[in-house]
Amino acid sequence: MQTNEMNVLLAVVCVLSILQLCHGVSSSGECYFNSKASCEHNGRVFDIGEAWINDECFQCVCFEPFGVGCCEHGKQPVDYPPWCEAIRKPDSCTVAVVMKANHKLPCLFGGKNRLWKSENDPLF
Repeated sequence: MQTNEMNVLLAVVCVLSILQLCHGVSSSGECYFNSKASCEHNGRVFDIGEAWINDECFQCVCFEPFGVGCCEHGKQPVDYPPWCEAIRKPDSCTVAVVMKANHKLPCLFGGKNRLWKSENDPLF
């Protein structure tokens, strides 16, 4: 193989390895790679290997000049009853499981401690 082909192959292997690492840290496992993305977020330019949290709550890593890899940041609840849903606090990456009928009430189920907050209490 030529040197350029080897460099590209090495870069692809590195990107896949780092995305796998992100996937292992992330609980729900959604990741993506954008080969045309720049390493800039909110006016700040990141160097190769640096990470940031984007507006969609994905942790992104700069692989310049090859692009940007991102994986979901934080834990996402996956096991809750059908009368509940997971919502993200506006302007935050905080997720809570709440009653579908009333988002002011947390969805607590099972166990001995079935505490319900008042709907006037802040959830976050």
